[in-house]
Amino acid sequence: MTRVSTAPTLSTAQRALLVTLALALFALDTWVMYTMLTSRAQIVVWDFHPPWLGLRAMFFNGADPYSDEVTLAIQRQMLGRPARPDEDQFAFVYPLYVIALIGPLALLPLPVAQALWFSLLEASLVTFIIVAPRAVGWRPPIWLLALTALFTLGLYPNMWAMFLGQNSIVVAALIAVVWWGLRTRRWELAGACLALATIKPQMIFLLVPGLLAWAIYQRHWRLVIAFGVTLGGLILLPLPWLPTWPLAWLAAVGRYADYTVFDPPLVMLAGSTWLAGIVAVLLLLWTVGCWWHAPEHQGMAFDWALSMVAVTSALVAPRTTHVYQLMLLLPLFFVFTRMPKNGVITVVEIGLLVGLWLIDIMFFPPTSNPQHVVWQHWFISPILPVGLTFALLRFSPPLARKGANPV
Repeated sequence: MTRVSTAPTLSTAQRALLVTLALALFALDTWVMYTMLTSRAQIVVWDFHPPWLGLRAMFFNGADPYSDEVTLAIQRQMLGRPARPDEDQFAFVYPLYVIALIGPLALLPLPVAQALWFSLLEASLVTFIIVAPRAVGWRPPIWLLALTALFTLGLYPNMWAMFLGQNSIVVAALIAVVWWGLRTRRWELAGACLALATIKPQMIFLLVPGLLAWAIYQRHWRLVIAFGVTLGGLILLPLPWLPTWPLAWLAAVGRYADYTVFDPPLVMLAGSTWLAGIVAVLLLLWTVGCWWHAPEHQGMAFDWALSMVAVTSALVAPRTTHVYQLMLLLPLFFVFTRMPKNGVITVVEIGLLVGLWLIDIMFFPPTSNPQHVVWQHWFISPILPVGLTFALLRFSPPLARKGANPV
């Protein structure tokens, strides 16, 4: 990469002041969450409770978090009964090195852990809002940046991710930092964050091999080494508690595939796994070909290729839903760099913000109806990745270089 940051460098005192302020705000937010919400009512945070209880059982009881016994305990706490075979089983299915993220919270009482978790998700969302435009080289005016912040916070998939306590928000922030690290040549930071992002494998299963192949080709060995060392450390971290965790995790993933109802958006649209796979391969081949034959392999062409890989991942990732789509705002912000008028960007943001919520209000059954989740997936999940696919094809490097100037 040849791009470098032109942002002013902060002094050590300024950095220390910013860190202190951020920690103070985080503590204040956690205190408000605890006093106003989590300590007042027994709430179930659906995507946080299974890993919290699974890790807690491992730490305090020496239990295997992937075992049927722990799964049953999670079901009883969340549902008040064992789950039926046709329901979500709420099993622990994360790679066990998720303890690097949630492990400390599993040592705390649930109300405190929930308050800290929500604060962490909010901090990750704010980090994404700050970093993502810079990562793709988008520099909107202040008023549009403020609108984009509101758009990001209120967008339907992101709000649901917050409600559910989804760690996809943390992973999206990590991906934004990876992208920004590539732009600013911070190879160690990019490699380490890429490894940490693997706690949600379905979000980065194409990004990781794609970026590593690119880094090896470009001889960015610091990125490769940082990724390998960090991932190796993460894999070794849980071994004292469960030496066989990789095999147990793979078995849990296999069981998860049997009961989850969420097919990838492209599979739903194509009606065939094979056809969806062919389309995905064609998209990736087009991406590699356009990037390779672009007049420059950096700048706009690289951001475009990375955007295409991210969007293709969202189209075909197994067991993915709309609550994983915060990371797709990175490709969306890249598309914004190719739009000459801020008014068009404003219309797109307001249209997506309002339109997705209107679809929910007008067409979905009430949230108390189990079919609500299914309808969400069928109608909402394809909208952003499919729309971005067509937009990115429109701005592919061979077309972009004839009109607009590269970033």
